[in-house]
Amino acid sequence: MNNSIILALAAVALVFLLLLLKKSSARKLPPVEPSEEEAALQQEEETSEADLEAEAETEISEEEDEEAGEAAPEEDAEPVSDEEAEVDDSDSELISDEELQDQEEAEAGDTEVVAEVDQEEAELELDEEPALDAEISEEIDFEAEEEPAEELPEEAAVEEVVEVEDEPAPEELSVALPVETFEQRLFTRKEERLAALTEAIDNNDESTRERLQAELVAITEGLSFLDQSHEQETACRNSASGALELLKDELDSSAYEEARESVLSGETQKAEEVFDTVVEKGSVHAALAAFQSGRLAECRTDFTKAMDSLEKAVEFDGKNPDYLRSAALLARKLYHHTKALNWFTALEKVLDDQGGDAVDLALARRELAYTSALVGRHKEAGTLYKKSMVSLSKLRGQDDPEMAVCWLQIGKLQEALGQYDKAEDPYKKALAIMDKVEGNSVTGEILSKLAGLYMELEREQEAIPLFERLCAFKEESPNPDKATLAMAYSDLAEAYRVTGKYPESEQNYLKSLAITEDLRGKDHAAVGSVLQELAQLCERQGKKEEAEAHRERAAAIFQKVMEEQEAAGQESVDFKL
Repeated sequence: MNNSIILALAAVALVFLLLLLKKSSARKLPPVEPSEEEAALQQEEETSEADLEAEAETEISEEEDEEAGEAAPEEDAEPVSDEEAEVDDSDSELISDEELQDQEEAEAGDTEVVAEVDQEEAELELDEEPALDAEISEEIDFEAEEEPAEELPEEAAVEEVVEVEDEPAPEELSVALPVETFEQRLFTRKEERLAALTEAIDNNDESTRERLQAELVAITEGLSFLDQSHEQETACRNSASGALELLKDELDSSAYEEARESVLSGETQKAEEVFDTVVEKGSVHAALAAFQSGRLAECRTDFTKAMDSLEKAVEFDGKNPDYLRSAALLARKLYHHTKALNWFTALEKVLDDQGGDAVDLALARRELAYTSALVGRHKEAGTLYKKSMVSLSKLRGQDDPEMAVCWLQIGKLQEALGQYDKAEDPYKKALAIMDKVEGNSVTGEILSKLAGLYMELEREQEAIPLFERLCAFKEESPNPDKATLAMAYSDLAEAYRVTGKYPESEQNYLKSLAITEDLRGKDHAAVGSVLQELAQLCERQGKKEEAEAHRERAAAIFQKVMEEQEAAGQESVDFKL
């Protein structure tokens, strides 16, 4: 029994000892590393939990931002790189709240600057055209009853021909025409035209009178701006010499030499005859020959011959811009507005179809606009002016002289329609541009038109400085046109008279008188007209003796002129300066 108890106690002690040993060994074992699959699974679970938390925080933040200020403009956030996304939260603690605010303000400032620049560029590209378009629209709002569009006659239509391949440009010969010789020829032509004009007036030949007046205007302008007209003459002759070289194989050697010599230094009629012979033969170069003949005749101011030849050039080749432009411009000078309109229309279409020089197209549209207005197509003119001037302002700038011509034309059209108030701004814009250009005939015309407009509007005080500038402008010319110069001094004198400045008025009437006597002779009716004005001025200033002397002399002149007119069987007296 005792043995059984002892054995039982021993067994219990052994079990207790084993339990103690097991517990002690468990405390000393290292932690068991999880497998790769278990680690990946655990990481995925942790990441999913973090993403869910981040999504929740983002949604809350967005809702708070929307509630805080929906009016704030949204900005496109730049994508954040993976490296930037992995920055520890501890790094963000290194940036203070003030620094973070400064950084955000700087970024916002950069965004505003970029937005400003983009807006300015957009305004330059998109708003410039509408602004100019509105300005032009305001000036060319022609308030006139639109005349029905007239049908262009078939004989004025441009005919198409088989196109000739462009020939290589021949070498041009050097024209040797001294400016002195050129000037003397202009004076000779002027005397011839004046004599012919007197005869046409005596015979009541209206068509001849208009043509001679147009030729005299061209000659007078050539003399007034001698250097420019000499350059144009030289260019015309050089072009003709090049054409002669091209046609050399078709010509007799003697005819070629005579034509060549006349182009290089002499009168050009012989060259014109040679070109006309080529046209009559039906040569493949007939259009070129007709064009050169017409241009040479125009340089001689023989507008009838020139018009015939240029019209033939257009008939042979109705797609040549040079032929169309030259024919249209000359036709308008001769008041053949229907033909001019037809050719300018063809020119605009040809240039538009060819897609060539945009400046040439803009200028063609301007001339088409002006001619359209002359025949009463004011709406068409307005549209064309807008297209032309917007293009010119982009290609050449708004201060280009060609823009001044546009404004001048618009002013003249408004004045012709009786819209005097609307004519002022275009004239002033044209003058502002031309004030930056020296020695251009357009400047004189603008001064004359604007000063005359002010006189019409009874704003004589504003006209005075313009007339003074006009007189000085004409005096600076190497060959001032005495008729228009005398008229300018007379207009200036009248402006002074109306404003009550009698001494200044008298001084300028005396200048006009001296020029008129030199130009017309001391017994011309125009001299008598100036003397009458001087008599009235002297009377108002209390100079009775001088007034009486002027009055008596004027009466004697008129008596003599009337007697001469009666003897010649004429009914009218020319009082023009």
